[in-house]
Amino acid sequence: MSVPVPVPVDEVRAAGGAGEPRAPVPPRPPAAGEAAGRTAGRAAGRMTRTLAVAVALWTVFLVAFLLLTGEHWWWRPVELLPPLTFLVVPLLLLALTPAARGARGRLSVAALCALLLGLPLAGLNAHALPGLGGTTAAPPGAPRVFSWNTEYWDDSDDPEEFYAYLKAQRADVYLLQEHVSWDLARHRPVRVDHVAELRARFPGFHVVAVGEVLTMSRYPIEEWRALDSWPYLSDPGIGKPPDGGFPEYYRYKVLRTDLRVDGRVMTFYNIHVPVQLDVSMDPFSARFPEFMRAQEVRRQAHYRALERDLAENRLPVVVAGDMNGTSAMGEVRRLGGRLKDALPASGLLYPGTWPASGPALWRLDWAFTSESVTVHEYRTVDSRGMSDHRAQALVLSVPGG
Repeated sequence: MSVPVPVPVDEVRAAGGAGEPRAPVPPRPPAAGEAAGRTAGRAAGRMTRTLAVAVALWTVFLVAFLLLTGEHWWWRPVELLPPLTFLVVPLLLLALTPAARGARGRLSVAALCALLLGLPLAGLNAHALPGLGGTTAAPPGAPRVFSWNTEYWDDSDDPEEFYAYLKAQRADVYLLQEHVSWDLARHRPVRVDHVAELRARFPGFHVVAVGEVLTMSRYPIEEWRALDSWPYLSDPGIGKPPDGGFPEYYRYKVLRTDLRVDGRVMTFYNIHVPVQLDVSMDPFSARFPEFMRAQEVRRQAHYRALERDLAENRLPVVVAGDMNGTSAMGEVRRLGGRLKDALPASGLLYPGTWPASGPALWRLDWAFTSESVTVHEYRTVDSRGMSDHRAQALVLSVPGG
């Protein structure tokens, strides 16, 4: 017979007697490392979700941009984004994807796809990269072309300095826009006529002008005409000037001149497409959307007039001027699909032309040629404070010349 051994009361209470619940054991506080790990995990999860949303939103925006560009007046403010945005945003997203735990692979692929999709909109000149460029030397006497938006001619400039600047370019063909004065008080164009003055200052040059576009050429002008945009207005009620004043300013924005260049006739189109919106207007006023709608009707009419004339023109052509469009906009890309951009002849990776006074984040001024024309040199030229646009200078080779 065994003798029971007494157990201390405290041990019985701790272990729990038969049929009695055990006393709760207080939880062990987490170690400092475990708490930090859980916090980091939650932060990583938030970063992953944020990146996923950002990549998705940018992709949706990019697709919407490609579908809507060049078609709708209300989308125009969005189209005024600097084209480099289509490069910078996906590169930033791509750089952040390593922070996305568990989804970095999928997000990296999505960001890379967005980069490749938006890269053609950014307006970069791949030919400026080492090993990818290279142009042939221009033959002796190759035509030199100078295209420039003068910003209301010499309204705020010293006329002598203005004409000295033009002469310093030593161009054979000048394609000049905004040959017009501007009434700031009434916000309207004022007709000017400097044709006779130019003929006197540039002996031997032929000068033609209509509306606010003016072409001056050392080569003989075989034929010239302004392209009439009014037959192409989708809504003549808002596309024509409301007060009927200076109708040529609104009606003609493309001036065609056929020049005999070294024995061969070729066409030069001098173009200035109207701006999309007026930043001086109150964006919340009723006039703001009305102006944008009218400008869109005018813009499309000028592009259609140019495209129609190009379709019927069998001569070698050059199209240059202020198109108020960027590499991301549908109408400029459409024109680039028909003609060659002069950009490959430039050594600039990003040849912005506006604003001239600071970082030129927008290329609003363009030069295109037909396939048969060779561009040996293409560069932008400082306007020396006389315009808000940088100028364009080209050296061409004329086929058969």
